[in-house]
Amino acid sequence: MKLLTIAAFGSLLIGATLTAEAVDPTPATNKPLQLNEMKQLRKQAAQRSRRVLFNDDGNDVKPYKTPEELISLRVKQVANTQVDTIFYCTGGGGLFWGHQPKVGEVLGEFVKESDGEGVLAMRDGLIALKEQGTDPLAAVVEYGHKNNMEVFWSYRMNNPEDSFVDWGFAKRKREHPEYIMGTKADWDHNNLTEAKVWWALEDFARPEVRDYIVQIFEDVCKRYDIDGIELDYIRHPLFFRPNLDGKPATPSQVAMMTDMVRKIRAMTERVSLERGRPILVSVRAPLSVESGLSIGLDIPTYLKEDLMDILIAGQDYVQMGVASDLKNMVTLAHKYGVPTYALIVPPKPYNIYTDNRAWRGAVMNRWYWGADGIYTFNLFPNSPDSKFSEFGSRESLKGLDKIYGIDNPIEESVLGTFKMVMVAPDRLPIPLSFKNYATAKLSVGEDIVANTPAGKTVSAGLRFKIAGLAKDDQVDVKINGRPAGSPTPGGLGYDLKVDPKWIKPGYNQIEMKLASNGSKGIDNAAVTFLDMVVTYQ
Repeated sequence: MKLLTIAAFGSLLIGATLTAEAVDPTPATNKPLQLNEMKQLRKQAAQRSRRVLFNDDGNDVKPYKTPEELISLRVKQVANTQVDTIFYCTGGGGLFWGHQPKVGEVLGEFVKESDGEGVLAMRDGLIALKEQGTDPLAAVVEYGHKNNMEVFWSYRMNNPEDSFVDWGFAKRKREHPEYIMGTKADWDHNNLTEAKVWWALEDFARPEVRDYIVQIFEDVCKRYDIDGIELDYIRHPLFFRPNLDGKPATPSQVAMMTDMVRKIRAMTERVSLERGRPILVSVRAPLSVESGLSIGLDIPTYLKEDLMDILIAGQDYVQMGVASDLKNMVTLAHKYGVPTYALIVPPKPYNIYTDNRAWRGAVMNRWYWGADGIYTFNLFPNSPDSKFSEFGSRESLKGLDKIYGIDNPIEESVLGTFKMVMVAPDRLPIPLSFKNYATAKLSVGEDIVANTPAGKTVSAGLRFKIAGLAKDDQVDVKINGRPAGSPTPGGLGYDLKVDPKWIKPGYNQIEMKLASNGSKGIDNAAVTFLDMVVTYQ
């Protein structure tokens, strides 16, 4: 496609009309629904079965010229799988690369030819679809509905990635530096593991910022035939200045955020009545009430006041053993009749856990600890991916090889925007001693023996990495109180075969103690890696 100049791009945006603007769903009956009737429809819609929820970040760096070409890049890959709902993100921070806003800005004004092929493809794809009277969000909504999938619009509540990409730094932020929490100089004076480096974060203490976000949501709700919206608080979860110094949001700041959520809910109720069918509100939040409050989110109040219909619980780090942390959030949300979906993302920072067996183990754990379904993030299926046909039920995961692991979140690898909400109790490393057994809690989300397919047998083996062992040191291991011997050298460090009948659903106690005195009594060893491989043959 011939590239347009920035001036031509701007004039095109002003002159074209979107098909999405014409979307005005006809009420199901001639008689207008009352608010209590709409609330009942909303609650019924919230309870529908959703196996896998697929989050797509709204565009692709590959070029496209038509809605069909856009859909083929990855949305088409989740049709006819266990995906029941698409969460389509079109941007954050008031700038959008996946729909044409009336409130907010569209990618393009600050794009330069030197910004790279991917950015140019996003810009030019928007232009091409606008010339055809549509945009990516409208195209995905139409495709999803034709293929029996819900479509939610997902908004990144604070998107500071424009801290390092000038083309993504919105005009509104340029004209109102008081709306953001830093300056460009912060990028040079801090590292990526510090919150202050993400200088383009918006300051939610300012009413102008919060009111603008409400207006953005209203614009989308009125013009697109979406089934719901998502307030994505996890994609860079920092909203108030105390967080920049590692301190929690103040009670008054928590109240500010709650007031904004109330306004969004009131808006969706009003628009739902206007169009004749409900708009659901989902919230992507941390794995604990406490970590949510630390960034300004009062999840218990959202539940008590009926401000949300769906909870997405999870985080970008610590993926293998969410376990009881997830269970606590599920229990809280279910108390108010709100379904809870467990987030899973590509595990960080271990490349080994890109293994499909590890994905299966992590997902099975989420089902075991009470999730109503699985929500995927940062999975981009440019070709068919078996994950979307496996994750959607316990049954479809039974009898498949798995890895159940314990995370070791490496502090140096955690971006500064995520540290406030990283929930990671009972994780590695675990120091070892000559005197007492140290205990690791390994979550296994199934009865691996009972789930063995007919005609097959199951085997299980633990894998360890142990730092600080002296030459003659050995390690004694117990599994759920049973002596299991000592691990032997293996491919990832040490291996230990396990009787599958010893492994139980839920937490398994892996006890370890140094067994010889090669290091002359100096306790300096630690378990830095531990998982269990389950194989059916």
